[in-house]
Amino acid sequence: MLIVYRHDCRPSPADIIRLYDMAPLYRPTKDADRIRRMYEGSNVVWTAWETTDASDLGNARLVGILRGWTDGAYDGYVCDLAVDPGFQKQGIGRELLSRVIAHYGPHVQWVLRASKIAAAYYKRLGWQAIEIGWSWTRDNWK
Repeated sequence: MLIVYRHDCRPSPADIIRLYDMAPLYRPTKDADRIRRMYEGSNVVWTAWETTDASDLGNARLVGILRGWTDGAYDGYVCDLAVDPGFQKQGIGRELLSRVIAHYGPHVQWVLRASKIAAAYYKRLGWQAIEIGWSWTRDNWK
């Protein structure tokens, strides 16, 4: 089996939901339309596919995904990084992050919000913790 990385295709909401639920990445996976809109509104989507033929992804299976936004000139934000548990610890998450950073070059600074269980992972990959910033969360609407 091969792992093929792509940034020129968007998985179906069903494939994304399957991966998020397996990872687990806590997103609104009971709402396929919302997942679809999340991806339609994101200009950074990189995927990792398990396949036997790199030239034909017709039977490939989504095993990793990174979603985010960037202006391509100064700032970037990684929203989601999910890897199928059966493929974790094989460098897929690291590779997705590396490809995004390399694609946009050194002029774009990237930030992300990570759950506490993922903090050690990002530190191990060389990301630096930041303490400055503010957020307006969905909870503020209550």
